[in-house]
Amino acid sequence: MKPFSIYNTLSHSVEEVKPQHPPVVTIYSCGPTVYLPQHLGNLRTYLSWDFLRRAMELNDFQVRHVINVTDVGHMTSDEDEGEDKIEKTARAEGKSPLEVASFYLAMFQRDLATLNAETPMVWCRATDHIGDMLALIQRILAAGMAYVTKSGVYFDVEKYRGDSKRGKLSGQSLDEQHAGQRLEHSPDKKSPHDFALWVLNQPHHLMQWESPWGRGYPGWHIECSAMSMKYLGETIDIHTGGMDHIPIHHENEIAQSESATGHRFANYFVHSAFLVGKSGAKISKSTGKFPLLSDVTAIGIDALAFRVFCLGAKYRSELAFSDEGLRAAQSNLEYLREFARNLVAEVDSGADSSFTMEYRDRFVEALNDDLNTPRALAVALEMAAEAYRRKDLKASKTLRFFDRVLGLRLESVRGAAEAGEFPAEIQALIEERAAARQAKNFKRADELRAEMEARGYEVKDGRGGTATYRRRGA
Repeated sequence: MKPFSIYNTLSHSVEEVKPQHPPVVTIYSCGPTVYLPQHLGNLRTYLSWDFLRRAMELNDFQVRHVINVTDVGHMTSDEDEGEDKIEKTARAEGKSPLEVASFYLAMFQRDLATLNAETPMVWCRATDHIGDMLALIQRILAAGMAYVTKSGVYFDVEKYRGDSKRGKLSGQSLDEQHAGQRLEHSPDKKSPHDFALWVLNQPHHLMQWESPWGRGYPGWHIECSAMSMKYLGETIDIHTGGMDHIPIHHENEIAQSESATGHRFANYFVHSAFLVGKSGAKISKSTGKFPLLSDVTAIGIDALAFRVFCLGAKYRSELAFSDEGLRAAQSNLEYLREFARNLVAEVDSGADSSFTMEYRDRFVEALNDDLNTPRALAVALEMAAEAYRRKDLKASKTLRFFDRVLGLRLESVRGAAEAGEFPAEIQALIEERAAARQAKNFKRADELRAEMEARGYEVKDGRGGTATYRRRGA
């Protein structure tokens, strides 16, 4: 079987993942700035990392996953200019920054739980780690890669990059970056490219802490370096984030971390692409109107259908959001749920039918090939269709294996059926009808439908060959 491989932005190639201390693999994910609800584009990114974690666990890696929570220091410009995003919302809503951050973090965590994303080892909030940031800034100063001014402590980007001036991730030179950006900066910075490690002399900022250089607050970039080192060590196996983090945030993380430690910060950088609207534009909070998970459920779509929708595209490919796409994902979800209900009840020592092994191998191969979730999802759907074609529904263990990554709670569907949701004779009719519909024997399917209705059951056929059954009046 091909080993697990992923696209590494550092090398611009797909590489086998070789952790420093196998079987343990460390993953640090740049988390949310909790000043507004996380939109579907944000959730798509975090589902990508849930798929990554689950796929690695399927390969017997022991994953230590950390997600940070930015609750101070992220400015509206994504650099050092503008207003702190948390404070801007706090002023608008008449709340404290802590109240704002806690409210939107809880909302985000509820959304992830609804989408059945696994909980990270640690949710690390920036405001809980100020001491770790101060200690790291002192190490960077001691290495000669930062300087102190009246307005803050700044990282010396040009000194770090040297003559080439090119970033390790983006490959951009500082001149190219300057041409593509509007860079305003404090007059006491050596270069417009230098970024703040610690901000000073901002008396109106609501969140401030004492430091060796004066009262202030951390810059956005230093937060991730300090927190990842605290929980995962000075070199991470895998660092994840959105593609928008490549040219600034992640370049700056690398620069400040490697200046402090003298060695590599992360061995693999993995980046996800955007969820885009019908116009092709990135879904973003800056537009003022953005889709939420609650908008999906409000139109009658199961939240887990959004999970299926995201499985249907590779993590580093743009995904176009549409109602049609969501409804197709809902049909696939219902099809797999019906298949789970129809599976033959397990015997403790029983094995799945031999034909399922091919699908299990293909499922793993797809995931190990740069986390190819659309191919893995297709394999699961193909196995269900083949089981119906063969009229052989001994596939419960394989479906459970698939769902370790798909995360669609299919075992709970099976559990309800096996607990006696349907009597054995009704379950037999359901299975026979599913096989008849798959074989396009609609005459027999209609006969079975009539028999079930005569026995007091409601039958509702859905898209894509799915069907739901319940006792009338239940």
